[in-house]
Amino acid sequence: MLKRSLQFTSWLLMTVVSCHTWAAAETADASNALVGGSGVSTGQVFTVLAGLAFVLLLVFGCGWLVKRFSGMSGTGGGTIKVVSVLPVGTRERLALVDVGGQQLLLGVTAQQITTLHTFDEPVADAAESKNNSEFAQKLHQMMSRS
Repeated sequence: MLKRSLQFTSWLLMTVVSCHTWAAAETADASNALVGGSGVSTGQVFTVLAGLAFVLLLVFGCGWLVKRFSGMSGTGGGTIKVVSVLPVGTRERLALVDVGGQQLLLGVTAQQITTLHTFDEPVADAAESKNNSEFAQKLHQMMSRS
């Protein structure tokens, strides 16, 4: 995973540097050529567009990284549901998982997953834990209006 992200980062850096170098050369060559008489050269327009493309790539790249490394989520529709996740370190988590009505407390690290406790009765409701935050409730209300 780390190798892929490093490859992506190096590719992105090389693309930005080459675009910036090309934009600087274009600006030097076309410093007198104006677009539509507005006082803006084609090199300046290209530089702005290259910057915009870089920012968009950066936003989508960060979104991809967050999605890739965010850990666990309870969005599955099967019989296994993640009820709650509590980070206890940089790579360690406690996870409450519901499997067919029985809940398990799991210790999750980068190397292994350990069952810490099996509950006889459910500790938390899986459907209730999805929408218990105030932000989630307000977002749901605003989306249902439109």
